[in-house]
This record gives sequence, structure tokens and C-alpha cells, in this order.
Amino acid sequence: MSTLLKTIQKPLGIVLPMDEVKRRVIVDALDKCGGDRILAARLLGIGKTTLYRMARAWHYERPDLQAAALMTVPPLRRGPPGLSA
Repeated sequence: MSTLLKTIQKPLGIVLPMDEVKRRVIVDALDKCGGDRILAARLLGIGKTTLYRMARAWHYERPDLQAAALMTVPPLRRGPPGLSA
């Protein structure tokens, strides 16, 4: 490994791409605002349309909806396999 590469890797550690930093900041703001996109946009200082567009692109769901989806159990299928009800 070159000296330059060693010098660059040690002080910087892990460097995230700007798109990932933006995604994490916006998702964190939305989570802290309970999914209220208008409030999150105001706190972040960005337009609500921009926040809506980014949240849609990242398939963001409010924390309570995520939890509800995780706690939902699909109904059991009855009958022989391969036949739909």
C-alpha cells in the first residue's frame, strides 16, 4: 500500500457519499418529527416539495406505519398447496 493511501485512510476513516449523508439527515428529521414532512422541511430549511420528492424516492414511511407493518401477521392459507382461496 502506498504511503499516500495510508495517510489518506487513517485520518479520514469512513467517508460517506453526500447522497447518503443527505438521506440520513432527512430520514432522521422525519423520524423525529413523527413523519410530519412540513415540520421536518421547516426544521431542515428546505422546501416541502423537495422533502416530499426525496422521501418518495427513498420509500420513506412514518415510524408508526413501519412498526405496524412489522407487527402484522399474514393470514394462514388453508387447503392443499398450490390452490388459491
